[in-house]
Amino acid sequence: MKYELDPMDARILAVLQEDARLSMRELGRRVGLSAPAVTERVRRLEEARVLLGYHALVSPAALGRGIQAFIGVQESGQRDPQLVQWAKTRDGVLEVHSVTGENSCMIKVALRDISELKAVLSELIELGFTCSTSMVLETLLSGKVLELEGVREGEQGRLRRVVGS
Repeated sequence: MKYELDPMDARILAVLQEDARLSMRELGRRVGLSAPAVTERVRRLEEARVLLGYHALVSPAALGRGIQAFIGVQESGQRDPQLVQWAKTRDGVLEVHSVTGENSCMIKVALRDISELKAVLSELIELGFTCSTSMVLETLLSGKVLELEGVREGEQGRLRRVVGS
């Protein structure tokens, strides 16, 4: 489905990236639309899969998952579906990315302790994957929002983007 983003869509997306908990009435007020008009635009953005969802950002450490790591999986290639299936069922796996470079996949995990990390690595090795691990010492930047053309204060630029195929 093709969807052409206009400057109003960009403003809506910018506001939602800052605070996705706004009511449609408040969102409309902030972008200069009525609640029904902004609701319809948000619905279209969702249907076009421009707006993928709304979620709470939870602190892993507050949930007892103080160990965060990136696990590089080398040469998974044709076995990516097996890796993804394992990841879907494995508690603590947050993300799986297909990447270029030394690794073919990167897995982000949030775990309780080193012994749980060791268990995750053992499972992957048992499945036949070769892994490397990088522990997160400190998160220096997280939750950065995408900047959208035409929505910065004072900017007169015109946004035209076609999304989808």
